[in-house]
This record gives sequence, C-alpha cells and structure tokens, in this order.
Amino acid sequence: MNLEQARYLLEESQREREAAREQLAGAQVTLESTQLIIQGLLKRYPDLAADVQDVDLWEPAATRLRGAEAVLSVLQVEENQWMTVAAVVGALDQRSLLPESDNPANAVRTALERLVAAGSGVEKGRLNPNGTVVYRYHEPEPSYDEEPF
Repeated sequence: MNLEQARYLLEESQREREAAREQLAGAQVTLESTQLIIQGLLKRYPDLAADVQDVDLWEPAATRLRGAEAVLSVLQVEENQWMTVAAVVGALDQRSLLPESDNPANAVRTALERLVAAGSGVEKGRLNPNGTVVYRYHEPEPSYDEEPF
C-alpha cells in the first residue's frame, strides 16, 4: 500500500464512521422513544406489565438511562405533575432505573436538585403548608433573546 492508497482508505473509513454515527444516533432516538411509549402504556394499563419483554437483557448498559437522565425521563412522562422524591423513586423502580445505592432516595434527590440548578425545565415547589418538597418538569419556554436567523 502506498501513501495515496492509505489516504483514500482513511477518507473512506472516516465517511463510513460518520454514516455509522448517524445511524446509531437515529437508533438511540428510536430506542428512547419506544421506551417512553412503553412506560406510558404501562402507566395507563398496569396489567400489561406481565406482557413486557425485558429488553434490559440485551440492551447495552451504556444506553440505559442513568442518574439525572433517568430522573428527567420520569418527570417528562409525567409532565406538569408534581411528584415527591418517593414518587420519583417508585417510578424509577417500576422502570428498573433505580440507582444502585444504599439510599436511592438521596441519589434521586441530588439528581433532582442538579436538574433544577441546571435550568433543565425541572421546577421545585412545596406541596402543602407542612412543606413537602415536590418537583415537576415543565417544558421551558423558548427564548427570544436572539433572532433565529
């Protein structure tokens, strides 16, 4: 192989790698979308839980939602619904997304506080006069500070 052939092979490999990345990104979006659909169906029809095939057996660990992403996915499914930390922990447990921790509620609380601080659309509030802390996801309003063009 000469330098010109190596250059051609390098360029071809880079094009193939980019095409594979695009396919992988599309597959990831499809995976996440179908997971949300399944979660919504199970919330509405809990009796279907017995019919769910455990995709975690073949799903690579790197693609599973973890930490703040998992917490955010629960809140997004329940958009505009206030949830306590215990309710979020329960929803994560139902979806097999519970953090591996001796105290999962603390891990979830930390993730919720980070999401609030990050301006991700997660809001913190108080449920009643005794001060029960609750969280919800609310789609952030678009910013019109800059022109879109």
